[in-house]
Amino acid sequence: MASPLELFRKKQKVLMVPLTILALFAFIVMDQLTPAQFPPIAGMLFFGFVFWYLGRDRGKGIHFAAVGVIIGFFVGYLYIPRVGAETVVKSTAGDIDQRQYQEMVHNRNVANQFIMRSYMASLTEEEQQRPQPPRGAMFGFGREMEDDIILEFLFRKEAEKMNLVVSDDAISNYISRYTNNKLSRKAFQKICKEMGMTEGQLYDIFRDQLQARLAFQMLRPEVSLTPDQYWNFYKKFNVRQELELVALPVKDFEEEVPAPTATEKKAFFETYKAVFPGEKGPGTPGLRQPQKVQVEYLMADYVDTEKQVPPVTDKEIAAFYEDNKERLYKNNPIPDLPAGSTVPTAPELPAPAGPKTEQPAEAAKPGAAEKPADKPAAAPTKAETPAKPKADPKPEPATKPEPKTEKKEESSALATESTTFVSLLDEKPAETPIVAPKPGAEAEGAKPEPTTTTPPPLEPYRPLNDDLKSEIRDQLLRESTLKLMKDKISEAVMFMNELSDKITNPEEGATRPTPEEATKALKEYAAKHQLIYNITPMMSAQEMSESEKYPLGTAKEPTINQFAAQPRTAIEQLFETPVNLTYMPYEAEDSFSSGLLCYWKIKHVDATIPKFDDPEIDQQITAQLKLEKARPLAQKRAEELKKLISGDKEMAAAIEGQTITGKKEGTELSTTTTESFSWMRTSTANASNPFSMPRPELSSISAVEGAGNEFMEQVFDNLDDGEVGVVMNSEKSVCYVVKVINRIPSTPGGLTAMYQEFLKEDMFFFFSPYLPMAQMEQQQTNFEWSQELEAKYQVEKYFEQVEGPEVVAQ
Repeated sequence: MASPLELFRKKQKVLMVPLTILALFAFIVMDQLTPAQFPPIAGMLFFGFVFWYLGRDRGKGIHFAAVGVIIGFFVGYLYIPRVGAETVVKSTAGDIDQRQYQEMVHNRNVANQFIMRSYMASLTEEEQQRPQPPRGAMFGFGREMEDDIILEFLFRKEAEKMNLVVSDDAISNYISRYTNNKLSRKAFQKICKEMGMTEGQLYDIFRDQLQARLAFQMLRPEVSLTPDQYWNFYKKFNVRQELELVALPVKDFEEEVPAPTATEKKAFFETYKAVFPGEKGPGTPGLRQPQKVQVEYLMADYVDTEKQVPPVTDKEIAAFYEDNKERLYKNNPIPDLPAGSTVPTAPELPAPAGPKTEQPAEAAKPGAAEKPADKPAAAPTKAETPAKPKADPKPEPATKPEPKTEKKEESSALATESTTFVSLLDEKPAETPIVAPKPGAEAEGAKPEPTTTTPPPLEPYRPLNDDLKSEIRDQLLRESTLKLMKDKISEAVMFMNELSDKITNPEEGATRPTPEEATKALKEYAAKHQLIYNITPMMSAQEMSESEKYPLGTAKEPTINQFAAQPRTAIEQLFETPVNLTYMPYEAEDSFSSGLLCYWKIKHVDATIPKFDDPEIDQQITAQLKLEKARPLAQKRAEELKKLISGDKEMAAAIEGQTITGKKEGTELSTTTTESFSWMRTSTANASNPFSMPRPELSSISAVEGAGNEFMEQVFDNLDDGEVGVVMNSEKSVCYVVKVINRIPSTPGGLTAMYQEFLKEDMFFFFSPYLPMAQMEQQQTNFEWSQELEAKYQVEKYFEQVEGPEVVAQ
């Protein structure tokens, strides 16, 4: 039997030529081809070679090869739809297959990556040390990637209906706007070259993105809030109450639920494999795995950095005191009184009430002063009645009592002044305010008491004693520590930016660092500069926010502009940026750990559809099924307890001896009284920017695990003061029997008074918490409107055939 290689040995010289050409083509050209371009070219090469070989013996090899190339192209072209032909979205506006979806994701990432690169290229070297990414210029609608791409597709269809066209000038103006007209032509071309794209390809991608964004901006509904809605906002922040409650954990009822069967598990998986937990409402089941990221970070810890700061010297304290005593330590005494004035006293009161006569009452009976005072009350009685002229045959001459009258007037003035001063000291005044019996003696010996007291002289500045030195020392130590922390993080960001350029944009001929080499470089830098290095496992946004080990969950970006909006959180920076945007340095500060951080994500996995045979998914299915079946049992038990408590009975007395499940061997129930709380509150976390807009958030209740919006609505809107109800927490994991107590205000009159205060409130002040509430209403309206748009086009999703890509920088 002839060897199959016999033909090759006979035609060795002839066959080596096309094989060499094919090898060169494979190594040089095919690496640059996309999957969609490969089938036609492969068909052209294969059929061209076969037909050339068939026509070579006839002397028409070139003609046959040309025919083979044409046939191969059409055969390959027909094969293209089979690559990624699985439909992932069906709608009346059109279908999206896997290849189209991946292309749209790629274009979105390219556009956002160009925005980041062009923005950085437009900054000066100093500005690049603390960049503020142009979040508003990035494309996206704030949803998960799959839903976001569907919205982009639908908005482009709406734009086509409106004949909305995006010109090249509009694209150029858009790029100039977010780069502040600082992007040079040379830098633009360099970025396009680094990304492997022509200017035309980039503009086509931006055209599609801008077309969808403009359609969204033109069609989205604008929210105009009514005064009644603002009144409801006001009540959510100001109506307060307490609760007396009993908690029934749903897990305590899972023992009564049988283990799910394999059929139940499979049916549950098929129903919820493409649904996120809580997507269809708080506490609803879901198996779809959320986005996860892995992060490396360097941190300057306050306590560790404080140990590196030199001690504050007495000389520094004295210098700080001298430089700042006018501004910080100057005493502000009470302003001096005008010259010639005294400390004001009570005004002089008039003499005791009596008729105005030309002579005092004692002058009517000149002999009265010589007689003993047998009837002391008679004199004032007569003095109170108007004097009547009497026929006195021998009246006293008018000139005699004149000296006495002058003395009595002088004596009366002194007595009145003294009496008035005594009354200011809260002593009991005389019952009969008459003139002293010996006016002459009193007038001669009286010494008026001084009415003013000169205070000791006040020091012009607060003295630099030990207490003040301690205050200044603490202040200087804190300022030095914070400055050193900021300097360290700024230098670390510069180092990470340089390392990022080597990873993402290596120079020609340079070797790109591997992830392991980048990690080693960060560790060495941290050790050299006394910083903390750490790397997280793959974590979802929820896991990161709940983590006590890693400070990224509570960190926020620093804000240079004091009047800018609320700074973005580290979680938003990590999860709302493109999946493939890795090794991009960010800065953040954590008010809880008093640390400054610089970090980047090194791995980002998009949301994925799980596999049924995954052991971890099997555990999740079992846990969620048992929880779903145990929840009605907990609610039934709560309704039984509600009937016991209703009425005038005290809750503790009504449930005495009762257990959680109602069984004797169960855990005995106990009541808890919460602190006073409102529905909403403004965030009390220390913000890095004191001028930033406050963030409204649901109030936390110490005795309730996750009091969600439905919980608050139930206890504030659906229960009156003193009423008992049954309500679940946000995760539907605990059922509570609650009784409302001490609601303020609880009466119509109190509510009316609160409404009057509401009318005086400035609802549109920059720091008002009601503006973010209005923004939240707009976001919720946008979300509901996008769902209505999907329903309008009858969108059906089949993403279980699409696996999320794991993007790792190479």
